[in-house]
Amino acid sequence: MSYSLSRRWILVLLVLAISLRAVATDGGVVAGTSFHRYSTQDQLRRTITFYLSDSATDRSVPLAVFVQGSGCASLFHRQGERIMQGAFVLLLDATRGRARVLVVEKPGVQFLDEQADPADAKTCRPEFLAEHTLDRWTAVIVASIKAAHQLPGIDGSRTLVIGGSEGGVVAVHVTNVMPSVTHAASIAGGGPNHLFVLADYVRRQGLDPEAEVYGCWAKILRDPDGTTEFCWGQPYRLWSSLLKTSLTQECLESDAALYLVHGTADEWSSIGAFDVMRAELAARQRKAVFERIEGANHSLSRPNEKPADGLTAAFGRVMDWFVEPTR
Repeated sequence: MSYSLSRRWILVLLVLAISLRAVATDGGVVAGTSFHRYSTQDQLRRTITFYLSDSATDRSVPLAVFVQGSGCASLFHRQGERIMQGAFVLLLDATRGRARVLVVEKPGVQFLDEQADPADAKTCRPEFLAEHTLDRWTAVIVASIKAAHQLPGIDGSRTLVIGGSEGGVVAVHVTNVMPSVTHAASIAGGGPNHLFVLADYVRRQGLDPEAEVYGCWAKILRDPDGTTEFCWGQPYRLWSSLLKTSLTQECLESDAALYLVHGTADEWSSIGAFDVMRAELAARQRKAVFERIEGANHSLSRPNEKPADGLTAAFGRVMDWFVEPTR
């Protein structure tokens, strides 16, 4: 049995250990929003927090689960006296009542935590640095989906997980841990192993990948669970988990319907990474929706457009694809 296959089944067995009667405790509505706060436990016996949008219809509708990218900031932040929401509110708008949006607070993050630079985790809580790995983050999302599926008004027969940047890899990974998730979408999630993305990025900055990337990777391998030493703004512990896989590998292992989006002007993960992934999936006859957005950056913004326009439009297309009766 290959490493990737055995790893997948180990993770599936871990998920099956979560009670099918997962209980979600309603903590009330988040002031000024249409989201209720819930808590539940995952298979690691951690108390976790997720937020579910109010129902806009009397009928049961599926979940659209949003997975945020890098960073230790809370899903919500304070602006004066108001509680503000993140990019997931754009997904909520795109649902038009056809799904309910689920968002999950990362383990180790507390409500309204802020972070000046998502690319620099050195100011994050020690609890977050210890908890934020691919598998431990995925377990939190899976437990939240299971708990939400037990709530009234949720159609558990179809579930979408959509993520951006680092969250794009996580979104597809969720489908390999929880096969009942039927659809996944990745926005600007890269493609090949992230070492390629990093090496390509530093080369475009005029730096030497051998020193800047592979030298740091050698240090990570010597202390893969380290949370006090950092490469590229993140602790060794996170990188050692993320770099065991890639978006390409997760897509090849997944049975879910896939929607993959990337901007041709992405300043962080070049469009070349997306093209490499598309070629690899095509060679393996792995079908997916592939969308290249001309002139769009890592956030899908384009010149002469409002910053959120590109992401809003992409969410709308993904939702239209998800609610179609055929795959």
